[in-house]
Amino acid sequence: MNEFNNIVVQTRCKITLLHGDQSSFSIDENGEKANWVNVSILDDQLVIYTKPDYYGYLLLHDYYPQITITYKILTGLQMLDKCFVRSSEKLTLQKMGIIVREGNLDITVDAFSLDCTVIKNAYAKLSGRTIFSRVLAHQRSVYDGSELEASEGNVHVNDEAKASIWFEEELELGLFGRSKIDYHGTPSMKIIQVDEQCTLKNISNPKTCQQ
Repeated sequence: MNEFNNIVVQTRCKITLLHGDQSSFSIDENGEKANWVNVSILDDQLVIYTKPDYYGYLLLHDYYPQITITYKILTGLQMLDKCFVRSSEKLTLQKMGIIVREGNLDITVDAFSLDCTVIKNAYAKLSGRTIFSRVLAHQRSVYDGSELEASEGNVHVNDEAKASIWFEEELELGLFGRSKIDYHGTPSMKIIQVDEQCTLKNISNPKTCQQ
């Protein structure tokens, strides 16, 4: 099969993500339900979608087809519909960009650099280790990086979004609107801005700083 290094999810589904020596995917459904989701590769992107004639079935039955994806190299993941993405083991990554617009992400990684944007009501949980971590959260999204040990990076949280983070060396952060950050670790911090109704809390030494 053609290789891919990006995954774009455009429909409701449940994905198990694996790292391996060869890229592959399988739709783990039988009978008619196997037609409720489609996978194609276009310009190095693995696109997961549902044909318009079948999308109503997903909504009517509140059903999420099961898909297993194995990647060799992965540099991007976009979750653009209400979907669930999980890892069954630690994922080896180099530089990875993640956008979670809807749905729920829960993966464990061993990475060099992660860039994660979470918006709307989406939820993203990243665990494991990375050298660099960049986080951008908007609206009412939730980013949980409390189990992701990062050396350095930046975190900007907006609107009513919430973030939990773990940094050990350097951290640049900004809180805007009515957002909230819980952090642990002892990084040197550069605070860009903390708006009046935002909350910044060190959960390893609980002392809330509410402006």
